[in-house]
Amino acid sequence: MESLVTSTLLILSIASCMLWVANGDGSVNLLNFGAKGDGQSDDTQAFQEGWDAICKSNNGPNTLVVPAGRTFVIGQLWLSGPCKSNSVQIQILGNIQALTKANWKGPCSRRWLSFRGVNNLHINGQGTIDGQGQSWWENTNGGCNAAPTATVYERCDGLKIDGITYKNGPKFHLHVVHSEDVSISNVNIFAPQHSHNTDGIDLTNARQVNIHDCTIGTGDDCIAIKGGTRFVNISNVICGPGHGISVGSLGEGGEEESVNDVNVWNCTINGTFGGVKVKTWPGGKGHANAISFKHITVINASFPVMIDQHYNHSSDQGGSAVRVSDITFSDVHGTCSSDQAVILDCSDSIACSNIKLDQINIKASNPSRPAIAKCNNAKGTATDILSPSITCLSSS
Repeated sequence: MESLVTSTLLILSIASCMLWVANGDGSVNLLNFGAKGDGQSDDTQAFQEGWDAICKSNNGPNTLVVPAGRTFVIGQLWLSGPCKSNSVQIQILGNIQALTKANWKGPCSRRWLSFRGVNNLHINGQGTIDGQGQSWWENTNGGCNAAPTATVYERCDGLKIDGITYKNGPKFHLHVVHSEDVSISNVNIFAPQHSHNTDGIDLTNARQVNIHDCTIGTGDDCIAIKGGTRFVNISNVICGPGHGISVGSLGEGGEEESVNDVNVWNCTINGTFGGVKVKTWPGGKGHANAISFKHITVINASFPVMIDQHYNHSSDQGGSAVRVSDITFSDVHGTCSSDQAVILDCSDSIACSNIKLDQINIKASNPSRPAIAKCNNAKGTATDILSPSITCLSSS
């Protein structure tokens, strides 16, 4: 009997190894771990086991394949490193779908899928990550009221995300935190315009980030660059609907937060509330500097060019402010749905300095209300301006 049991275990072990190497490319299929992918069954445990296979096992596969043509329902997961392999990959060809709010399991976490401490993590494919946000936006009663961020990548240096579609996040869709050398490309992010606080991509304490060739339309910022973030390049992004591409907000609750060395270019902002902007809370500390927005097309954006140092307030608070300097808006052209094409509302405590406006040509969609510019305590220069007339800047 003992010999039979030993033989059986050996056969199962060999079979398991054969499943791992069957593709010959170091990949393993999520279905190998008992996942159903029928859009109904809870496949959380299978996903955890698949992750452990590529991350925790010696000499195992380094790629987990989420196969096409199936929908895998996943509950709250914390997927942690470090991994044994130098790099791990999740190839999403099918759909990953969150549990609805009514079926949310575990604590009221502010995260759905969380990756932490995984270097050289690659997420790619033509599949979809669906946060089932409708059940959170439309129902604020009972259960967990703090909507979770759909995906969080924390301390994931060398992160690469390519080709994935994110949709209907309960809150933010994709949040990168305390990570360096990050690439996000060819990503699509969608949520309805009415969905609250559904930022597309958020960066917090992130460095050396490249975002390019993405399409983002949500109920909030398409991209938000938050405190501790520096050396960011954003290009060829189509944004709308939403609130535009933002640095900030910074300094909430008197916090000291800084952002610098951000370049945004060749982007289209279409049908948004905001356009390209810097926003800080009154009473905050820190700085926002060395930031440029160049070659930006705006189409019916409400407020295309903005510095807002009174974010969510009408006046200064506490006598301090985030210092805003060396901000460039160059070749920003198109139309605005309001008449306020340029707003530079800086703190009365610390003036914005070295603000450069160049080649601005933004006209109001309604010709009966010509586009205008408004400034408050903003110092800088305006050159080669076609519309609106900008005479409100003070000399630096």
